[in-house]
Amino acid sequence: MRLVMSSCAMPHRQYRFLNMHTVEFAVPTDAADDLSRVEYLGGGSFGNVIKIPEYVCKDGRKACVAIKKLYEPFRDEKNAQRVFREMRLLQMMVHENIVKLLDLYTPDNSASSLRNVYIVSEYAGNSLGEILRRQREMGGNVCLLTAGHHKFIIYQLLRALKYIHSASVIHRDLKPGNLALTADCDLSVLDFGQARTLNTDDTALSAYVMTRWYRSPEVIYWKIDSYDTQADMWSVGCILAELSLGRPLFPGEDSMAQYRLITELCGSPDKDLMAKLARNEAVLNVLTHLGVYQRKRFVDFFPKTFPPDLIDFLDRILVLDPEKRMTVQEALAHPYLAEYSVPEDEPVAPGPFVIKECSHPHRTLNEWKELIWREIVRFQRVQ
Repeated sequence: MRLVMSSCAMPHRQYRFLNMHTVEFAVPTDAADDLSRVEYLGGGSFGNVIKIPEYVCKDGRKACVAIKKLYEPFRDEKNAQRVFREMRLLQMMVHENIVKLLDLYTPDNSASSLRNVYIVSEYAGNSLGEILRRQREMGGNVCLLTAGHHKFIIYQLLRALKYIHSASVIHRDLKPGNLALTADCDLSVLDFGQARTLNTDDTALSAYVMTRWYRSPEVIYWKIDSYDTQADMWSVGCILAELSLGRPLFPGEDSMAQYRLITELCGSPDKDLMAKLARNEAVLNVLTHLGVYQRKRFVDFFPKTFPPDLIDFLDRILVLDPEKRMTVQEALAHPYLAEYSVPEDEPVAPGPFVIKECSHPHRTLNEWKELIWREIVRFQRVQ
């Protein structure tokens, strides 16, 4: 380990550096002096994460935290904008089922030298993806999550989405790996690195954002730049189906294989949806080439052991046309979740989240660096 001091406009903090899984992490010594119990949780295309059992928060309390070191945050302007958006959204979101931001920091000394960005959040438990992986490895003899757990997990996910969508935000990367569970099955939605606001972002919504198996048809196939919060609802259906089946519902090896798996169950686009896609000749040509499939009866496709309300829920949420797919409010009111749904305890955001900095269409990389630097400084000073 080595010790350095940051300077300039950033409040002074000392850092210890440690290497885990070939990744160097900086940890502020005022928050975590003992690094003997640090655990590497994993990494992906956007960052690497470690767990620290005792981290001193700004209010003096100690918490178990997850620290994400963002991967190449300044690779290009788009990536830098994504970093800024995630930092701002995490500060704006206040909900029991959404990960809680505790700290933002960098060991770098100025905006011009800014290379490393760290996001500290409350550790919310094991990822649902890890739990499902362990369940598959153990086989049918051990049950880590019961049908009752599945229902409670989906209810909490929808409770979070009701808040997120009311803020005019799309998560865009809902999958088991981005959901955390405590030992009491309390759920938190993680990772807003791919999230977008619907009212202030200047760029078109991209198609290749979330893990393929959980992507909605309008994201991966229709390739339109105006999809909305309903894209998240498709992901909810895929997650519930995976919980119930014990395996992913649409594990396509590539986009075309994914499309076939989806349409073999959910059918090809109907006339109404085809009419909406008529302006996109390239997509229509591909759909015509891939053939026509009839929607299967979900009651015949899924195991007979599935209760009718579960099958009906899946039937209403796994719908190709986003305008005919269940909304988050409709899903919360569905009989499948009747034992949990309490509308007065399902809060919404105070209004649409506005990130005015993301409405500027042509910011340079240096401008994004300056904005992110100022955001970290502001967070450090007000906490």
